Amino acid sequence: MRILRRMLNMCDLAYEVTARSLILCCVMLFCAFMLLVDAGGYTAATYSTYRLAQELAAAPQWILLLSVLGAAVIEDRCGS
Repeated sequence: MRILRRMLNMCDLAYEVTARSLILCCVMLFCAFMLLVDAGGYTAATYSTYRLAQELAAAPQWILLLSVLGAAVIEDRCGS
């Protein structure tokens, strides 16, 4: 319950950063999935497509990390 109350009391800017980064991560994961569906089997011809899908699937981890850090800094600035 504490986490839910904390999320509801977030600064508007920190909430926007968090929400937009979650949307971006979902779009990137969907694009990675569609690339894998389109590529079909793993061959030498589809190697670059598989690498791109791998990078698109790995990028949301650091995007979410940066957005959480950014939201925490914004919350620190807005709260004082």
